[in-house]
Amino acid sequence: MIVFISGMQRSGSTFSFNIVRELLERRGTIYQEPFHDLLPVIERAGDADHVVLKAHTADDTTIRLVRLGAIKTICTVRKPEDAIASWIETFGFNLEESIERLRGWFVMFEQIRRHALIVPYALIDRHPRRAAWLIARYMCPDASRIEVIRIALRYSKNNVIKISQNLQKDAPIIHDIGYSYYDEKTFFHRCHVSSLVTKPAIARIGEDAVRSIREALRAHVDPNGDIL
Repeated sequence: MIVFISGMQRSGSTFSFNIVRELLERRGTIYQEPFHDLLPVIERAGDADHVVLKAHTADDTTIRLVRLGAIKTICTVRKPEDAIASWIETFGFNLEESIERLRGWFVMFEQIRRHALIVPYALIDRHPRRAAWLIARYMCPDASRIEVIRIALRYSKNNVIKISQNLQKDAPIIHDIGYSYYDEKTFFHRCHVSSLVTKPAIARIGEDAVRSIREALRAHVDPNGDIL
């Protein structure tokens, strides 16, 4: 099985990745990788039973296979201005850079949205067990509720904060990408969860920035900033 975790930046895609990873680890061997080009990844996967990909953009081959139904795809989504505010706070990018990254994600999303399981960030944030169950039913219909609940609890906000705060930049399984570093197994970054309480963008980056985001992404959002 090939699975593509293709969520919007800062929308819970790493949560969904870990739910999928743990479910499939119980059902065979897996190869996982953040990727940009599918075919070399398949070669590197060797004899793995499952390949789990995670990225916010995709090459033409991946998009075509998703549209054909050959790749199971999970796409987490969030109000864009909230995702951008979180991206700015977490990784220190400026507003213009952050908008451009999200605009690139929308190019991919518009091509695959009808062929993916869409998981709202609000569901992950407020009801992570329900979100995990939704993902499990899509991925592994044989998964039990107890199995899924146990996995979801491991990736609660409290636990992710502890995991991300304990990451050591020079540890063997840590990958440094310059503006951040992350665990190569879980894909959690340092400071992955900044707060247990989710705040709207206007409280994080201000009204002017929110207005700029809505204008820049007007082809993709309604007047309230929600995805069309």
